[in-house]
Amino acid sequence: MTMSRRLLLVVVLGGIAAAVTGFVDPGGSSTALAVLGAAIVAGELLVLRPAERAPLPLSYAVILVLVRAASPAEFLVTVVAAEAVAYLLRVDDSAWDRIWVTAIRLGAAIAALGAFHAVANAMHGADSRWIVLTALLAAGVAEIVVDDLLHVVRARRLYLSMHGRSADLALVTGGMLMSVGYRGIGGLEGMGLWGPLLFSIPLLAAWYSFERLASIRRTYEQTISALSVVPELAGLVRQGHASRVAELSVDLGRELRLAPPDLEYLRAAALLHHLGHLCLDDPEVRGRPIEPSEVTDKGAEILRETDYLRPAGDLLASDTASVGNQILRVVSAFDELTAGDPAFNDAAIEALYSGPGYVYDPRVLDALERVAGSRLPAAAH
Repeated sequence: MTMSRRLLLVVVLGGIAAAVTGFVDPGGSSTALAVLGAAIVAGELLVLRPAERAPLPLSYAVILVLVRAASPAEFLVTVVAAEAVAYLLRVDDSAWDRIWVTAIRLGAAIAALGAFHAVANAMHGADSRWIVLTALLAAGVAEIVVDDLLHVVRARRLYLSMHGRSADLALVTGGMLMSVGYRGIGGLEGMGLWGPLLFSIPLLAAWYSFERLASIRRTYEQTISALSVVPELAGLVRQGHASRVAELSVDLGRELRLAPPDLEYLRAAALLHHLGHLCLDDPEVRGRPIEPSEVTDKGAEILRETDYLRPAGDLLASDTASVGNQILRVVSAFDELTAGDPAFNDAAIEALYSGPGYVYDPRVLDALERVAGSRLPAAAH
């Protein structure tokens, strides 16, 4: 089912639920809760995708409306029901992924509820402007923090990044505006459901912008991947060499705690580290073999022609002594020795260790032993 059809289904079901609750409980809060519950489901389908971070759903903004619109019991019932429907609509993910995402969303919602009422009660719960805004801000920050922490638990590694935090700002401020529009503030009457609808427009604009950026990133990654296979198609390296080197290089970069932007450049450099080979004459024409440093230097020269890939080119250059450069050298040699077969991991690592001490960085070799050792097939242990 396409995204548009799932959103249409949510709108139809939400309209039916609102009509039924309006008939059963005319003038009550059930209709508003049904609409907000449907908005949470729709927000689960529309997510902000900042670079180097897990996606953030627009439902986090709707939750800031719900913490003021409902009692704690009504809040929990509405959120659980909405997340149950969202679970069924996440058809593109595995059952385990859907369970994890649902757990993260529920954890973030509960954190928002607790933070809002904790701040409101600590400030004596008056409906003054500053108390409401402070409580809403605390709720918004709480759900973002819990979302980050639960994703760290799921990944089993610490990878919190300050990049892409504009998505947090868009969600929290958008949710605060929607909540104020719904209930009003400082004695001023709100607009009811028209408030969240009106103030969701800037948030939807932010979502569209993030989608465009994500599309540009995908185009960039696909272009890099396409270029990476050219040396393989030309018969200069083994098939799959570039992708294997890129994957293992990023794993080693994480093991050595490189920053997320450095990992992105490391991946690009790893995918394109044999591209320079295409610009060098055949060894028979040159009258001598091609040195590995010539390949990397020519590749670095190519990548340095673009501002965005210049850092990746710097990683390739043979005169660079950075950790990223050492990772590329070690991993490329390792893949040449194993030919992509994990059964040869131990022998390849031993061969790299037995070389002269000045050839490969011992820190990188130690990291390779830890990371590649975990990839051995069960029979090899």
